Amino acid sequence: MSIASPAGSTTIINPDLTLLIAEDTDLATLLAVASTNKHLHALIHTYEHSIIKSRINAAIPDPSLQPPFGSLLSSNGPTRQILPPWSFQVAAELERRHSRIETMFNNFTAPPTPLISAMYRVPSFAALPPPQFLHLVTMFKQACQLADQISDLALFVKIPVMARDPPPADPYSVQKAIHRTRQAYIKQLSPLELAALTHLAALGGMAYAEEFGEMLGSDPNGLERIVAFKETIFREGSFALWAFLHPEEHKVEEGLTGLGPPSLPPKARSSGLGRYIGRKVEAVLGDIWAYEQGLQELDGVATPLEVDVPDWDKEGARDGMEDDDEDPFVVLHGLHQTVMAAFPKPIQEPEEDDEDDMMGEANSQSEDDYVDYEEGDLSDEDEQTQEEVETYPADPRAEVILEAVRSAIPC
Repeated sequence: MSIASPAGSTTIINPDLTLLIAEDTDLATLLAVASTNKHLHALIHTYEHSIIKSRINAAIPDPSLQPPFGSLLSSNGPTRQILPPWSFQVAAELERRHSRIETMFNNFTAPPTPLISAMYRVPSFAALPPPQFLHLVTMFKQACQLADQISDLALFVKIPVMARDPPPADPYSVQKAIHRTRQAYIKQLSPLELAALTHLAALGGMAYAEEFGEMLGSDPNGLERIVAFKETIFREGSFALWAFLHPEEHKVEEGLTGLGPPSLPPKARSSGLGRYIGRKVEAVLGDIWAYEQGLQELDGVATPLEVDVPDWDKEGARDGMEDDDEDPFVVLHGLHQTVMAAFPKPIQEPEEDDEDDMMGEANSQSEDDYVDYEEGDLSDEDEQTQEEVETYPADPRAEVILEAVRSAIPC
């Protein structure tokens, strides 16, 4: 980096110091500074890979969520491209994803964002005290990063080179290979990661239904579209949530709100990102219909990912959920308990009628029930007594899982 001296000459700052500054500077400022001096331009672009690696390590401390080969799928346009590894484009994409996730889960806006509003419609989530609710929000932000990681796994699938006269091949071989790679990754997730990812898809389904409103209720395929959108979150990552729920990124043009696929909410139909995801949802919906109608073999067209659920969670019972079709928050019992076991159960204040009943019962006790305890020094016992907190009941089959959850998130 160079600075102007009082005498009018230019002084070159130590290159090592310049690189340290580059690692902590936002990308727009860094590129603007590099364009002001040919020495800076050459230095920054020579060490582009090392700068980006340092920025990724700082932005994503969890190594499992970092791009293993330094490349990502772009999400700044109506098509997704493979970005050059360890490039400034990758850094820009990471900043874009982080900004979108923070916006979608901003808990301090009025009115609340679609996903925060969906969280408050889940009784067990809404009952959490504010500090624990913020922990839950952080968990879902990490689930968005996990969904992005699953989406980027498409980069690992190699497209075979076509020969001049190739034999008849399966036209869905690449798509099936991508799905197998993603399914293998999902199966090795920890219980907490699996639970958070499933809850993220459920919240997305609630927000998706809210955006459609009455239109979804009059659609005979409405519920199937919700399922297809949840599946699209696993295939496209947080990009799918952003394109549908925050289409203000693009100017809404009059006359275009009636266009777009049926799976696209009205307010997102003029957005290039929304129309792209809408086509993806329609494609998933077609896969689901074909699979259910038996129009293909089990190993034919790639079937939905279907997040793999452990054997201990096959009952599918819902706990603490409202049976309301307008809020399609459907998760399996064990997965919901895995999340809620990380937080103490809030103590509910008794209502006025309950207080009167309790006082009446206490006054009706006879003197015969009185027990005269002997006096004693209880100071030592008081020091050893800790306040007991009522928690959500743990499933005996998932005791090990719940222990991992409790150690993962501070209460």
